[in-house]
This record gives sequence, C-alpha cells and structure tokens, in this order.
Amino acid sequence: MRIGKPDGHTLACLLIACLLPLISFASPPLKLEALTKAAIENNKDLRAARYSVLLAASRLKQAGLWPNPSLQLSNTDDRLLTNEGEYSRSIGFSQAFPISGRLHQQKNVARVDIAIAMGEIRNAKRQLRGQVADSFYALLITEERLKQLNKLLSINQQLMQVSQKRFHAAEVSELDANTAKLEYQRILQEKQSLTSFKINQQAQLNQLLGRSKQTPLLIDRTLPKSMFLPSLEELQKNALEQRPEMQIAWLSFNRSQAAQQLARAERWADWTIGLGVQQDKIAVEGAPLQRPDRAFNVNITIPLPLVNRNQGRIMETNLQGTQNLMKIKALSLTIKNEVASNYGQVMALQTALRQSQSGETFKLINRNVTLAREAYRNGQISLLEVLQIQRQQNELQTTRLNILEKYLQAVVKLCTALGNNRVPLCSPFSGKRTLHVCTHHEVL
Repeated sequence: MRIGKPDGHTLACLLIACLLPLISFASPPLKLEALTKAAIENNKDLRAARYSVLLAASRLKQAGLWPNPSLQLSNTDDRLLTNEGEYSRSIGFSQAFPISGRLHQQKNVARVDIAIAMGEIRNAKRQLRGQVADSFYALLITEERLKQLNKLLSINQQLMQVSQKRFHAAEVSELDANTAKLEYQRILQEKQSLTSFKINQQAQLNQLLGRSKQTPLLIDRTLPKSMFLPSLEELQKNALEQRPEMQIAWLSFNRSQAAQQLARAERWADWTIGLGVQQDKIAVEGAPLQRPDRAFNVNITIPLPLVNRNQGRIMETNLQGTQNLMKIKALSLTIKNEVASNYGQVMALQTALRQSQSGETFKLINRNVTLAREAYRNGQISLLEVLQIQRQQNELQTTRLNILEKYLQAVVKLCTALGNNRVPLCSPFSGKRTLHVCTHHEVL
C-alpha cells in the first residue's frame, strides 16, 4: 500500500496538535495580587513566624494548670537500735491551692501574648507585601528599560547598516561608519548589563515568593493607574488605627497591666492543705505490750506576706506600663511623619509623572528622530546630529521611567505605611483587616 504525500491541510492539523500541549502549559503573566498571595502562602520566614502563635498558645495551656499534688510517706522504727518494737508510720496527701486568682491572671497575660504574636504576624505580612510590591515594580521598570533599549538597538542597527552602505559608496567617511558601530556596541553592552540586573531582581522576587531563584517568572506589565488620594489627616488617622505596630504597642501596654495584676496576686503564695493517717506504737518498760494508736492528720500551710510582698515586681510592671505609653506616643509621631513624608512624595511625583507623560512631547521627539534618520539617508545632516537627537529621545524616555520608578516606590512606601487596603491605590498588594485585637485610646 502506497502512502501519498500529506497535503497542506493535514500538515496544518499536525502542527496545531503539536502546539496544543505547549499552549495549555503556558502560564499567563502574573499580576501583583497573585504574587502577593503566593508570597504570603509560601514565604519561608513568614511560615516560621506563624509558630510564634502556637508557642504563645502552649504557654496559655500551661498557665491554667494547677500544681501537682504531693504524697508523703514516713516510717520510723527502732529495729536497728533498741529493737523494742516501737514504730511510727504515716501516709499523707497535700495539695497547693491558689487563693489569690494567680492562675486567672497568668491566663490573662498568656492571652495577650497570643494577640501580640498574631499582631507580629500581621506586621510581617505588611512588610512582606511591601517588599513584594517593591521588587515587582522594580522588575517591571527594568523590563520597560529593556524594551526601550531593544527599540534603540534596532534603530541603531539600521543606522549602522546605512552608514556602512554610504561608506562603501564613498558618501561618508570611515569615522561615521565607526561611530555608528561604537554606538551600537555601547547600547548592546548596556542591554547586557541590564539583563544581568534583571536576573538578579527575578531571583530576589522568587526568594520572597518562597520559590527557587531559577524559577521562570513572567509578570504582567500593566502599569498602575494614578488614583485620587484622601486627605493627609484621614490617612494618618487610618494608619494609626490599622498599623500592626500600633496594635502591638497597645497590646504591650495591656500586657503590662495584666502583669501588674499578676504581680499583686503573687503576693499571696499558694495555701497548702494536707490530709494524712498516722499509726504509732510505743513500748513501756515493765508494762504489757501496747496497742498501736491511729490518728487522722489535717494540716494547713499559709505563707504570710510580711517581708516579701512582691514590691519590686509590682513596681517593675507599673514602670513597664508607663514606658509602653511613652513608646505609643513616640510610635504615633513616627507613623504620622512617615505617612506625611510618603504622601508628599506621591503627590509631587504624580504631578511630575503627568508632565513627563505628555503626549505632545513624545510625538515631537519621535518626529524629530524620524526626520533625522531620513535626512541622514539623504546626506543632509551628519551622523553626530542623528545620534544627538536619538540620545535626546533616549534621555527623555529614561527620565520618564525614572520618575515612574520613584513614583511607584513612593506608592509602595505610602501603602506600607498605611498598613491596609482602604485606599484604592493600595488595593493590589494590601491585605484586608480581619481582626481587631485591641481598643485604641488617645494618649495625651
């Protein structure tokens, strides 16, 4: 049986069948929201930090346990000495009873420790979101710069070819041809350096995502839109309410108060109540053998706080509360200044970004580049003039990317300082607030 040659339709079907697996396994570009979610789920440092909550919960479980009871056994006889048959045997049971609410106060301290551990995890997530966003936008800007260099490299390659043709036609000097080659090599080296820098940035981002540094990473190049920001006072108030450090500071103050109550409760040590049975037998010289005596013992041990009333510990916890209030004041000022500084940068860079992205400016410079290339082909201007106009275009685009990079950095810092997602500008990488862990008070 002879097999005929496949026609074009058959070859097309085979080609599509071969490409389908590649298409199905091709991963879409990752947006910042997806990267942030992956980082929170897989970051190794954050996973280790989550164990602090389990450690605090273990301390809470231990804080609610009573002291173990004691069993006393005693045996006294004269078998090895006079051997008159005298002995005294007893068995007893004792238990310490907390009478001042010590266990309850220990539980209160342990509960606050759990809340502090949860606040530290939220703060670690806040910082991780900021790091991921900063690395994401830095990589995005680097890819934009590479895109710009690729266009410039293509233009200079064409310019180099034109210079070579004109040199062989004796229309320009060897200097022009060599200058075009050197400019092409300069841009190529700049691209290679930037490509190496991009590999390092991808490795850093993969590290934050909890993945291998060699894992391929394809990000969505969509630039964030400039959005309206609320007033500075509103943002500062919002930051004071939502920043995990502020919540931790208030929880630390609450812990010092709980520790003070515990120190007061520890002034009275546990009372110990013991129950026992004792049997004695004595020998009286010249008297008949005595019958054993049995007795039931009850004893109570009450420590009296006459000398040690835990004064030092009470004073220490009181001073810790005052210290925590001072830290809250300092932290409040720091957060306000941090938000104000980043807010001012974002507002200023928004204006600069709008000015740098003016469409008329880029139309004009692109038109100049096109005219310069045509004029050089026609021998109307020199190569140096063409390169000067191209560098002017490159500098303008570089300035725009630099402003965009600084703007994105300022946005990340502002959103990280706010610590939540109430501002639409911060929604791509800010976490939702899920738990109130303390009540805030104004510190005068």
